[in-house]
Amino acid sequence: MPRMKSIDYLDKVRRWLDDASQNREMLYSLKLTDKYTDAPIISVEKFLKMLGLPPSGRSILREHCKVELEQMTELMRSEGLIKPNISANNLNLINSLKNLLRRMEADPTLLERVQIYRNSVQASRLIHAFPEHELSLSIAYPRGKEAADYFKNVFAVRVMELLKDSGTYVYTDNKPAAEPEPFDRLETFIAKFMEARDCSNVSSLSGFEGLLKEPFDVIYYLCALGSRTVSGASSIGNFSATYQHLKAFLSSQGFLGTESVHIALDEYVSLKFRAYLEDYVATGELSPSYASTMLSCFQLSLDRLSELDGGRDFSYIKASGFDLRGRTTDTYKPYPKAHRDIVADVLNKEIQRVWDRHSTPYVKTTTGCTFVKQIAGGVRIDGELCTEQNLRWFFDQKLGAERFTFNDLSSVKGVANDALFYKALQKYRQRHSGAHSRLEDLYEAWGVPRDVYREELFPFYMRLLQVTGMNPISALDLDIDAFESEHPATLRPCLRYWKARSTGAKDLHLDIFNSEITWLSKSQAREVSDIVDKVKALTESVRSRLPDDHKFKNLLFIAAGKPPKGYGQVKRLYESGYERIRAHFENRYLDELIDVDTGEVITLVGTRFRSSIVSAMIEAGVSIREIQLMLGHGSITTTLSYLDRMDFNQQARAKIQEKLQSIYDNAWVPKEPENVPREEQYRGEIIFKTPLGGCANIFNPPDFIKNSKSYDGGACSNFNKCLSCENVIITRAHLPDLFALLRDYQTAWQHGTVAATPYGTVIRENIEILESILGDESEFDKTELEEAQRLARYIDSTVKIDGVAV
Repeated sequence: MPRMKSIDYLDKVRRWLDDASQNREMLYSLKLTDKYTDAPIISVEKFLKMLGLPPSGRSILREHCKVELEQMTELMRSEGLIKPNISANNLNLINSLKNLLRRMEADPTLLERVQIYRNSVQASRLIHAFPEHELSLSIAYPRGKEAADYFKNVFAVRVMELLKDSGTYVYTDNKPAAEPEPFDRLETFIAKFMEARDCSNVSSLSGFEGLLKEPFDVIYYLCALGSRTVSGASSIGNFSATYQHLKAFLSSQGFLGTESVHIALDEYVSLKFRAYLEDYVATGELSPSYASTMLSCFQLSLDRLSELDGGRDFSYIKASGFDLRGRTTDTYKPYPKAHRDIVADVLNKEIQRVWDRHSTPYVKTTTGCTFVKQIAGGVRIDGELCTEQNLRWFFDQKLGAERFTFNDLSSVKGVANDALFYKALQKYRQRHSGAHSRLEDLYEAWGVPRDVYREELFPFYMRLLQVTGMNPISALDLDIDAFESEHPATLRPCLRYWKARSTGAKDLHLDIFNSEITWLSKSQAREVSDIVDKVKALTESVRSRLPDDHKFKNLLFIAAGKPPKGYGQVKRLYESGYERIRAHFENRYLDELIDVDTGEVITLVGTRFRSSIVSAMIEAGVSIREIQLMLGHGSITTTLSYLDRMDFNQQARAKIQEKLQSIYDNAWVPKEPENVPREEQYRGEIIFKTPLGGCANIFNPPDFIKNSKSYDGGACSNFNKCLSCENVIITRAHLPDLFALLRDYQTAWQHGTVAATPYGTVIRENIEILESILGDESEFDKTELEEAQRLARYIDSTVKIDGVAV
């Protein structure tokens, strides 16, 4: 793909400058920096990001756009956005407040998002109400003096005036509190934590366990132990805050707080805690920096625990911190459709390359000759014959194409074939300066079979995330039997991964209650099945060498350690060096991971695949409830907050417009009917909505309902017979649910034993009714039926007869 040239950058900058000259409000979005300078200047990095240009263009802008950057700076000075003797950070905050104030004056509806406490604007609530302005708490504290002064004396005063003028808020006699009252409960907690910190000066694991008296004391004294590595009050406070989140995390995992150290703190605890924090980062309740701080505090505490006598055997997998670059939502912002296609193409290309590398049979070469010459005293190596081709011939024909390490060969003496090969290899490296410097490089060039490495599993892992939208940490914990083509309870394909019980044991096969399940559509299932099968095949040689009780034996994503340091080791995909693997992959495909229309470099972020799946579901019209189930949120409030932060406003507006248009299209205005029916004829008729259709008259069902034993003379409640009722009203909106119901009826009929039960006749009748509504003789348009059938893929329909699922 073509790379952007200097003229492209210059053109974009000049067009932006022309627009900003006409619309000065655009200047407020520019960010300043005073890093390595005496006075604030425009931040080139953030300006590139705002224009959607790759960060690699920094040098181009500084070299070719000097005049344009100076013009922007002068425009900002004339607008009062750059002032002397004020830091760039304070100016950025002041300019954001100015921009927000301008918006409020132009659009008074924004004032409804402002929260007032004691006749004053609360800075913390303002930050959460307007995240797009990237404000910080510095506007309320002395460390941001100029910004704090502007917020208190200009911004807050003007906002209160606007609120009063609009009638949104009325002044009271209460006066703003100069300083908040001391919070005794907080002081008491910190004091107790400091006492625990002093008590945790132990040297052994048994001494640590002796401190545990109350529930969750394991993590309480763990954080207290970790806090002994720091001395500042603020740093100690971070450890006490980490304890609060750890307690909530373990409670959410089903722990009671009375578990032992090794059960509560298993080897995956850091990864799981990161996944817990990730949801709060995604919804904006925690910033990435603060979440990284808590994760760091937790891991420091675990490190300190492992240093105690008796704690040497304790180990855990370290989790990486959160990405602090850019806005919080950028890490969770869904990929545009074009970017999703580019990423899929790149991942599939690398998957195919890796698969071909390991699945193609190795063919021994017959081209070449030996470099060993017979002499009177024995044998010698002819240096001129020590070519790469002859080395491979000797390796294949004399050594049986069996891999050796450099250390194995260097320790061999005498005239054995492996010793001769080592000597020839040394001569080859001496004679050819551009030769492969390592034996491993020669093996790769020849295609000698070997175990799979972690970087080769990376594209399979990322493609699995893209297809399923799974939580990245959960995907790393998948077992080799995680994929089921037909779940025994639902007959639908799924991915299943187990929860760890507080007893330390694996849960029984009661997966509906004790496991996390990701349900898959048929198209997802095909791709997931292919990925899982290939990964199992690639890792089979590594897995077969592990004993049955090895902790990695059943994990899906394991690989061999890469020589020379990792030789002989078995590693999980997510260990130290994971970020380096991702960066290496992105650099290899740098020319392809670029949006040719905008020049934007596409980075691979696992959390963005999850939100991309949600974006696709929204585009397909899937309900919020179904999205909640897919995300695994316990509360729909969390899902709504997730959607609100994930930059889905554009899709939401499009869907609202689509529904409004649908209402407009379906509106019916009568034109002076010739014969107006008598009013008495329709008196009492009520249109009642059911999941599968509407009822024209729920209080007047047909005779076959009235004559049934279950009818009590009131409103009809036989909703399982709606489709065969003459009062049913079916519109285009009901079609996806009907297709989903037909699909699950047919599945139950084909795979289950329900046909042999008394309910078999009822299901057969319902299938015939649905086929008459949705089949070739349907009264609906063919395009409407095709669209409804597509949407039905995202709908779960439980087949029930007399209230019993079949």
